[in-house]
Amino acid sequence: MYNDVHVAARESEDHKYTMRISRLAIDKLGIRLYDRVSAVLAELIANGYDADATEVNVQLPWGVTLAGTIRAADEPAYRIVVSDNGHGMTAAEVNAHYLMVGSDRRVRTGSDLSRERTRPVMGRKGIGKLAAFGICRTIEVITAGSHSGDRTPQGWPVAHLVMDLDDMLSDTERDYFPKTGALDGTFAADRGTTVILSNFFRKRVNSGTELSRQLAARFGIERSDWRVLVRNSIGSESFLLSDLAIDVMEETRVDVGRVPVRFGRQFLPVTGWIAYSKQPYRDDAMAGVRIYARGKIVAQTRDFGIPAGFTGEFKLRSYLVGAIHVDWLDDDEDMVRSDRQDIMWNSPRGEALAEWGRALIKEIGRLGEKSIRRRVWEEFVERSRIHELLESIAPGDRMFRDSVLDAARILVAHKDRSSMDDPSHIENMMRLALSLGPQRSLLETLKEIADEEGDPGLDVVVALFERARVAEIYSLGQIASERVAVVDRLRDLIDDRRSLERPFQELIERAPWLLAPEWTPLGMNESLKRVRSSFERWYAQKFGTALLTTAIGSERREPDFVLLHDSGELWIVEIKRMDYHLTDEEYNRAVNYLYELDRFLEENPRIGAQFPRRRLTFIVDHIDRLGPASLSSLFSDQRVDRRTWRELLDATLRAHRDFLDRVYSMRGAQDEPPGVERAG
Repeated sequence: MYNDVHVAARESEDHKYTMRISRLAIDKLGIRLYDRVSAVLAELIANGYDADATEVNVQLPWGVTLAGTIRAADEPAYRIVVSDNGHGMTAAEVNAHYLMVGSDRRVRTGSDLSRERTRPVMGRKGIGKLAAFGICRTIEVITAGSHSGDRTPQGWPVAHLVMDLDDMLSDTERDYFPKTGALDGTFAADRGTTVILSNFFRKRVNSGTELSRQLAARFGIERSDWRVLVRNSIGSESFLLSDLAIDVMEETRVDVGRVPVRFGRQFLPVTGWIAYSKQPYRDDAMAGVRIYARGKIVAQTRDFGIPAGFTGEFKLRSYLVGAIHVDWLDDDEDMVRSDRQDIMWNSPRGEALAEWGRALIKEIGRLGEKSIRRRVWEEFVERSRIHELLESIAPGDRMFRDSVLDAARILVAHKDRSSMDDPSHIENMMRLALSLGPQRSLLETLKEIADEEGDPGLDVVVALFERARVAEIYSLGQIASERVAVVDRLRDLIDDRRSLERPFQELIERAPWLLAPEWTPLGMNESLKRVRSSFERWYAQKFGTALLTTAIGSERREPDFVLLHDSGELWIVEIKRMDYHLTDEEYNRAVNYLYELDRFLEENPRIGAQFPRRRLTFIVDHIDRLGPASLSSLFSDQRVDRRTWRELLDATLRAHRDFLDRVYSMRGAQDEPPGVERAG
């Protein structure tokens, strides 16, 4: 008994700070829940807000991978530093509150308002402090404060501790004792807290623009006493955290404050707005309706779980945007998930909110569908100059012009505004309209002739056929047949599980729309050839090894990757044979090529300006041999994704089914070429 007390007393003397938490909880609550840099920053910024800070300063390197890349030996390691001028903590408070993980802050302090500015606090579950362990192994905390009575003649007492994930997980049962930092026990002139992250996992930091959007999406705070400045630690750029700017169709905007949520006999308040955006957003931070509680995002939804079959459904999931504030989600009855990335929709209040949201977006769907169609048609008319074209080729044939316009309206009806940014896509729709329009005109005119009494005469019918340009109709069949043939070839390669990389590569280089159906294929044009050649020479000079960016035209060498591009985008596509298992070495090589491509375009800004967007896609069936670092990188880096071959085929079939069905229904079922059923 004496020995136990003696050991405990000695440990108390040796270790000033103590954390009592299950190591399993650290793994589950820190590493597993927060694997993106923006999510970690949001937690650290929220801590400053709850500590009554008026200023939060964030410094981190933009547009880099925090670990896993080759860096010069004399380059300092990356760090992320988040500082605030909040009330800070004493050493006793660090132990009682900061290192007390998992206790309800509001129960522990007896209030859900901040100490000095009476802000509704965001923190509750006491696990956000572990968020940084999702991206790094070392967290350093320097804090000075806290109450006015804690100030001494020398200044505010400083608590300084360093937490190391590897040490923390080395013993799963005993208390963890963070190391005492060099500044511990000193004094500071001002209150506040600084958190320093280092020793990172392989995590990607987005560009300043992307980071600004992601952080803006996570907060819905409008206060004059709150300012967050984010600086690039390897450059001079910076931005202030602000509202997320989204261009919306004002005629579709709905103020949700006028429609409270019905819950039994109660009406629960909601504020904010929902609308349709002017263009479809594929950026996760901007798409969908963001739901905030106490100024911090708690969920994001594109449809509130609405079932299919309502007006405007086709555009809903691409155009619906909004920001609503539902503070009762985080009141006495906590309905927010531990990672604060979603709410408990299956709870009674969650179901009431979902039902409210579904009713609201049906209304917006009706408004939005009409607005989108009108705007897309107006842009198509402006960019295609269809009226001028028709007037020039058929000045005296109003029926022909009207039939082409009708065909164009059908083809444009289900397009989104982004497709209007592609001149070749507009040109293709013009060709289709010119082919389909005369056919519609022809059928209607033949019907009129058949209804007339008497024989119209052969010369009348021949002239009619000539005017309707029936021959052009076959160009439509050619386009459809070519796409069907490519899809059939892809299916055959996939069904033959022995298929190697080269036939896949040749097929995709010939038809890159397999990867993205809306693309205009520019895979082998002269501009891309010049970029490839220049990049290969630059790489060889810089690293002393040859790099091949395409195997087309080279019989003896397999490519390291395939480089394709659409307007403004360079796309690396790493292709593997059927049933292949991707390795860490192959994954890291391809990712490093992406980063070297970034560096090349940054060093050559005139070329880089042509391609502001770059990404990497792995087409491989299995990733079970990737280690934890590679898997984490794959899932967290938004510029990197992976698809299986069958997923690629399924996406292609779904993307083209509507196109093929519409084409053949307008041409007539009897004209369908062989193989259509397979492709559909």
